[in-house]
Amino acid sequence: MTRDRLAHLPTSNGTLKVTEIASIRNEIMTRRAAIDRLRRELQTLEAECEAYESLVAPIKYLPVEVLGDIFSFVVQTTGLTIEGQVTTLCLVCQAWRQVALATPSLWAQLSKIEVNGPLDVEMLRAWLLRAGGHPKRLEIDALCTPNCGEAANKDCPLASAAIADFLAHGPALDELALWSSSTKCMENLVDLINPGQSPSWYRIRSINVGVGDWHRGSNITVWKVLERLPPVTSLSLDFSSVVDIPGNHDAGLLKNLSLANLTSFKLVCDWPSPWVLGRLGSGENLEALILDYDMSIRDEDRSLKGYRRVLLPRLRTLQLLNLVDNFETQILPCLSLPALEVLDIHFADPWEGGTPPQAYELPDDYDIPDMRELQNDIISLVQGPNPASRLQHLQIHNLPISSFGLLRILLSLPSMTHLTLDNVGSDPGLFRKAKGASEQLLPRLKCLEVLNAGKSFTPHDVCSYFVARKLSTATATSPDCLEKLVMTTRTAKFFKCHPNNGYGAMKLRELGVDVSIAYV
Repeated sequence: MTRDRLAHLPTSNGTLKVTEIASIRNEIMTRRAAIDRLRRELQTLEAECEAYESLVAPIKYLPVEVLGDIFSFVVQTTGLTIEGQVTTLCLVCQAWRQVALATPSLWAQLSKIEVNGPLDVEMLRAWLLRAGGHPKRLEIDALCTPNCGEAANKDCPLASAAIADFLAHGPALDELALWSSSTKCMENLVDLINPGQSPSWYRIRSINVGVGDWHRGSNITVWKVLERLPPVTSLSLDFSSVVDIPGNHDAGLLKNLSLANLTSFKLVCDWPSPWVLGRLGSGENLEALILDYDMSIRDEDRSLKGYRRVLLPRLRTLQLLNLVDNFETQILPCLSLPALEVLDIHFADPWEGGTPPQAYELPDDYDIPDMRELQNDIISLVQGPNPASRLQHLQIHNLPISSFGLLRILLSLPSMTHLTLDNVGSDPGLFRKAKGASEQLLPRLKCLEVLNAGKSFTPHDVCSYFVARKLSTATATSPDCLEKLVMTTRTAKFFKCHPNNGYGAMKLRELGVDVSIAYV
């Protein structure tokens, strides 16, 4: 078939001959082969372009320090273990491995090292040595067996000569966390550390100790581990329930626990508040105190009424965590905290004080409690001798409380500059009641965070209150101080438009307030 004949066939309506059909099929195959060849050439060119572009990519010319900072930020902001992420970064390419090796902060932490057999101490040593002079942290979770604490048992994964030698001779740690299922395993470990020949052990400044069970062979009155600890300034103790401790407790619990050298102390247990207060008496240098009730009832009655106040003259931050009801705050009237700046009261979520599971889901007919005991306990901090007159930040989490009760608390804290209400369920009348109060609500408030607000605090009510307050004090000698408002709410269906773009939010921005309102 001629080329002219082939060119005219697409516009012809004639019937093709057999030879013409064969020729056309041959032409199709030829063109498809050409297309495939060109496609392969295109792929080759695209691959070459990508290769050349990678050579001039900006990331290739980032300074090592900047890329190292990016690595450090990434590994600190994800839920994966740091050591796993660092290992992954080193496997990407040789250049990234060199950057990682040149970034000491990446190698300064080993978290949640689970040990159920001999620990590879040389791996720990090689890893942490790469951190250079950067502060180092190690966390060991020993999966001990019930028989580990027995004298005849030589296979305890925690009480090993290798671990003891590592803690004694380094590299020196700044922070150490040890968890064991038995107090006896912890005792056996510290017995292996020679007090006079353990330079790295005595350079540790922060220790977290956690035990699951109190061994029958451990002395509950004088626990030897406390006497063998290095002179730390930060200590965290996580103990088993007091009801699980064998023996008679009339002689007292841990009488050798002294807080004299500590600036930070955390206690996770349900041990009685009178015992806690007795230990706090030696904490005159404490600056931060965390009492974690571990969702347990510490005191079944108001056993601390009339208890003599304990003075903590330097304490700036107090956190009460995982409370199951408002009676557990009774320890507050027993504390004198003249330097207190931050008070964080965190009830368990869901709150277990006889209310529905979550405060923001309170039904319309639910009688919200005043929480009279909680009110009095918080207010007691700013009354009497050595009041907390410098309290600046109050945080309350997961609590149903009436607007009257909440307003009474807030009106008693005029020094407050930062208020956080997270999942606090209340009736919507707080800001209406505040307008009619004889004294101004939180006159120094600079930052307000209302998180998981639901129907308790609507953006309209909150914004309207502060817009009116801003306008009314604009010409006063002491204008309103609010600088930042952060709200999150679940009740999107109640708003005609996004509350972040509502009139109140926009008006507050005009008045100089940084406003952020979002759905969660």
